[in-house]
Amino acid sequence: MAKAYIFGGGGHARVIASFLTVSPVFVVQRLGGQATLPENTLSEDEYFRELPPGDVYIGIGSNEERELCASRLRAVRANMPPCIAPTAFVARDAEIESGALVCAGAVVGSRSRIGRDTIINTLSSVDHDCVLGALSQVTAGVTFGGGVRTGVNCFFGIKSAVVPNTTIGDKVQLMAGSLIVSDVESNVVMGGNPARLVKRL
Repeated sequence: MAKAYIFGGGGHARVIASFLTVSPVFVVQRLGGQATLPENTLSEDEYFRELPPGDVYIGIGSNEERELCASRLRAVRANMPPCIAPTAFVARDAEIESGALVCAGAVVGSRSRIGRDTIINTLSSVDHDCVLGALSQVTAGVTFGGGVRTGVNCFFGIKSAVVPNTTIGDKVQLMAGSLIVSDVESNVVMGGNPARLVKRL
């Protein structure tokens, strides 16, 4: 029987576990380092020492921590398939890259591409022909119109939205409930409806 390993022991990790058809092993930084650990655990040191065979998923919310974890796993050639909830809809001609997560009720439309290690959270909608960069997080209930393109390491707050055919740079943070109506440069925080510059990063 195939084995599955999930890096992390918190909310994102448990969400991934709920989508899998096998009982996973949770890989945590230190055994005993968290108040309540999942029942089946392994330390990161043990995992990288043993490199057990099986699919590996990253259940870490922070973009920066997820990037570090993904880099270590790819360096040892871990098998990191995308994880797609059974209740998500992904168009046949959409592309979900390695390590990406598409959660319950999310929609990924025709000819869209979700970059590696990006999270599409519950009930979010990525319309046709969107390209979302790697290592980003789309939180619950976010809507992208068709043809949106984003850079890497972005964060889209709950219930935010982006109008069609908009281009967004790298490391952009969009505050909850905000609406992007025009192109956005890199390294900024945006907020409001319509969204305006809050600060530069």
